[in-house]
Amino acid sequence: MTARSTIPLTDISLLILAGGKGSRMHGQDKGLMEVAGKPALEHLLERLSACPCPVLISANRNLERYAAYGHPVIPDTLDNFRGPLAGMLAGLMAATGQYVLTLPVDAPLVSPQYPARMASALAENGGKACVASLDRRIEPVFCLLDRTLAPDLQEYLDRGHRAVNGWLKEIDARPVDFSDSPQQFINLNVEQDQKLLKRYLSP
Repeated sequence: MTARSTIPLTDISLLILAGGKGSRMHGQDKGLMEVAGKPALEHLLERLSACPCPVLISANRNLERYAAYGHPVIPDTLDNFRGPLAGMLAGLMAATGQYVLTLPVDAPLVSPQYPARMASALAENGGKACVASLDRRIEPVFCLLDRTLAPDLQEYLDRGHRAVNGWLKEIDARPVDFSDSPQQFINLNVEQDQKLLKRYLSP
């Protein structure tokens, strides 16, 4: 594949994945959980506020509360709750630019450089997808996708698959090393994470 010279950030939609059930957090909507005085989503939006990427929020509940942040809210287009890939598919179908950059709503320590670094990596490798990695392990919901991958993702889901890792492997998503900013991947999987994130975010 031929490397591109650059990918303008304005051609990338930032897709915040907030459609999960929060089962490991007793069903709480993790994007709206308070961390260091405000919802996790607000921290994330503030850290990426300098990015010119248009923002989409993938959510399946509390739609009005998410819409209050002023960005389009995109529910899953598929039934039976099929996990993050369903949110990614809805985002790929709703985005207006050529690319979609994903991240989970409960990652309030995301690096402000995340969009630019992923765009640069995808332009360099010339492929259609790349995924952030830490210590040689991919972080599957932190990925940059070409919108033309939507039919591939639809077909993968139609086959009954739900694993993000499996699909990223099928489409040959290239890893992008973020070992210099591991805190980006701390999220709200268990209650102890809330205390850890508060230490990072408190002034």
